[in-house]
This record gives sequence, C-alpha cells and structure tokens, in this order.
Amino acid sequence: MSLASTERAALADDLDRFGPAAPTLCRGWLASDLLTHLLLRENDLLAAPGMAVSTFDEITAQRAERLESRHSFAERVDRFRRGPAAWSVFRVPGLDRVANGMEFFIHHEDLLRAQPDWKPRDLGRQTQTHLAKVLSRSGRLLTWRSPVGVRAELTDQSGDLHQLWLRPGSRIVTLVGLPAEVLLYCAGRKAASRVEILGEPESLDAFSRADLEI
Repeated sequence: MSLASTERAALADDLDRFGPAAPTLCRGWLASDLLTHLLLRENDLLAAPGMAVSTFDEITAQRAERLESRHSFAERVDRFRRGPAAWSVFRVPGLDRVANGMEFFIHHEDLLRAQPDWKPRDLGRQTQTHLAKVLSRSGRLLTWRSPVGVRAELTDQSGDLHQLWLRPGSRIVTLVGLPAEVLLYCAGRKAASRVEILGEPESLDAFSRADLEI
C-alpha cells in the first residue's frame, strides 16, 4: 500500500477518535476544518483555487460552509475514508499516490501533535525512507522562502546519516533529524518537530525568521 492510502486510513480513524472539536497545528483550524479542507481539495474544483490564491477565498469559504451544512462530521470522515470521488482528478491512476502522501502525512501529524497526550508514532524504516524521498523531490519547493541554503542530515534508527541538499546557498544551515521530523519542519511545523539546527549565528537567525508554512 502507498503512503497516501495508509495515511488516509489512519487519519480517518484518528478524526473519528478525536472528534470535530479537536485542536490541530493549523492556525485557526479544528479537526472539522481540517477534514473539510481535505475533502474540498480532492473533490471540489470550484473550491480548490481559493486554497492557493487569496482572490478566491470567499468561494472556498462558501463551498466549505455548504459541505458542512449538508453532511455531519461522521459522514464527512466516511467520505474521506472512501477516497476521491469518481470525477476527481485524484482518480487519475497514480496521482493519489504521488500528490497525497505528503499532504496526508503532514495533516495527520497536525492533528496528532496538537493533542495534549501526543507521543511520536513509530513510523518504521520503510515510511521514513519514503519520506526521505519526498524531501528529495520537494525540499527545494518547501524551502524556497529561506534566505540561506538548507542542507539536511537525515538520521535513521541506527544513527546513520544521509546528507541531502534542499536549497543551495553560500550561507547554509543544516537540519538534523529523522526524515519525518525534517519534513515537518520544512513544512512550517517548526515548534512541533524534533530537529536540531546547525549553522553560523547569522545564518541561523535569518533562517529562523523565514516563513516555511504551507
């Protein structure tokens, strides 16, 4: 099974477990808001533009309100669990696997890490290896706002390191941690990730002020 499919199932289970009013790491969003975002993203072509361009925010908000008024939280969780609708672009063979793995993993952690009794998941070597590949593909995009170069030293359970350049630069910072943690940091979940950051003071200061949130 792909990361997208396993994270979809696990996220649906945890949405059911925590309920609609559970907090998330996404600013201003409860679990219900996060779920609505995921459903609109893969099922509603009219709502999708507002997730990327602020001009369309009002349309997206209207579509979200419409969805939430017509379907209970439990119904929306079940709909998310079943996967994209027949007309969704995410039904194109392979697109769900490529486009949703990182999305679902990050938002699953947004839900889990906002809970008061949070403990890190044991993701296993295979998932960590997959997330390292995600970083390799998406690292430059995730760190494009950084004013300095960014290098990752990815650790595994044995303590071995794998170096990966995310963004070139004459001044650099180095992020050290498990692939999952480095990915979350680069996706803007700075306070919730377990990453060590190394570099010269000036570079560290500049990097700390960069807005990496997606």
